[in-house]
Amino acid sequence: MTTIVDPLGPNGPVAASGLSCADIGGVFEAHGTDGRGTCVPADPRAHCHVRPAEQDDHYVPEFELAPPFPSGKIADRAMVGVMLEGASNADCWKAPPPQ
Repeated sequence: MTTIVDPLGPNGPVAASGLSCADIGGVFEAHGTDGRGTCVPADPRAHCHVRPAEQDDHYVPEFELAPPFPSGKIADRAMVGVMLEGASNADCWKAPPPQ
């Protein structure tokens, strides 16, 4: 019997460097039943958790992690800053310090 390990699965590799979800003021939120998910704002205020149909064009609802599990990272630190600059909900996130 051959075992196949999903390279993005919980037994696969974890990004060695980058920002954790907590580093940018987020928490991991699983989607579905396989444990995969994204980083969403930890801030409990209502304007930090707006339904997709009500989000404006400058709203940042989530960040993707690589791999997409709680131990995943956001590799591109600069991208986070760029996305949050001018975001309508920038106060829901914590901008990473410059490197």
